[in-house]
Amino acid sequence: MPVDRVGLYEQFHGEMKKARERILTTADGEVGWLLKFIQTDLDTLTASEWMVLAFEIASFVDDVANRRGVEIATEAGWSVRSIPGEGFRGTLPSRGEAKEIQAMVLGSLEKLWATAVAAFTFPQFTIIVTLPLEDERKGSVFVATKRKVKEFEYRFAHLLVDYSGRIRRCPECQRIYLAIRVDQIYCGPRCQTRVATRKWREHHKADQRKESHRGKKRRQG
Repeated sequence: MPVDRVGLYEQFHGEMKKARERILTTADGEVGWLLKFIQTDLDTLTASEWMVLAFEIASFVDDVANRRGVEIATEAGWSVRSIPGEGFRGTLPSRGEAKEIQAMVLGSLEKLWATAVAAFTFPQFTIIVTLPLEDERKGSVFVATKRKVKEFEYRFAHLLVDYSGRIRRCPECQRIYLAIRVDQIYCGPRCQTRVATRKWREHHKADQRKESHRGKKRRQG
């Protein structure tokens, strides 16, 4: 029985569209989705949960973040083929590729927080310039790289330019979050209240110890 490629492509693009909508409707949009993704334990996901996330990762690169930077041409698609015989279109990332992306993003953020600089290296990176089309005055420029993982990294680097000053790690719960205010230290009211309560209790205990010490000295005197 022949493979219905048209139907498979339509189904694939339908899932990509749903993934795009999920990303864009996440709190804080694409950067909110990214921070949630990098803090997800992929090994705990069920097969269906992973499939949802795999489409979101693919959509982030191809449909959401593709406006950041220049056009990119990769030599191959993701490593998982969802359509028989197709190695470029209709592909999805593996869990291994997703973990590689998580490590890259987390490592870049840690370097940024520690040194105020995050460096991205692309050893297999080519910039291509083309002649203009018949009805255009300027040619085109795009980047060529071999792996979709590196395309994700390229998009993330451009995304980081806009949000680097607001992506922080909460010192209380260690969650990575997007700050609303410049002076925001904690991820939300819960952690802020917990810290304030702990400081109040420590201060109250210190006062009690001082008062107890004074009482002992008065009794001894």
